[in-house]
Amino acid sequence: MFIVFINFVCAAIFSLIAYACFISRRPVGFWTGEKIRKEQVTDVGKYNSANGILWAAYSCFYWVACVCGFINTGLSTVITILGLTVGIIGLLIGNTVIKRRFFHEYRDKYIASKLNDYK
Repeated sequence: MFIVFINFVCAAIFSLIAYACFISRRPVGFWTGEKIRKEQVTDVGKYNSANGILWAAYSCFYWVACVCGFINTGLSTVITILGLTVGIIGLLIGNTVIKRRFFHEYRDKYIASKLNDYK
């Protein structure tokens, strides 16, 4: 039952992070201490929503593992390990995709590189 408790705590924390992303009026940072100015982001609301979806999806690993912990502890452990490995890699990739989509500096570089391809 200890694994169920740990998964519940992790799921709750990541769900609260997702909720905070959804309700924030200022751009949220992915990394601890990351300061993002409104001028850096093309659309703050959509950027925060994308981050909220990212964290909510990550919390799903732990919610599923929490429920499975009541049925089968081994399965719960496997899902937790998947969340800790595949899930974190997914978070990093998702953060990169979100920044490329919503940050001016990444979009400008991408558009410039595409225009150079046509020259």
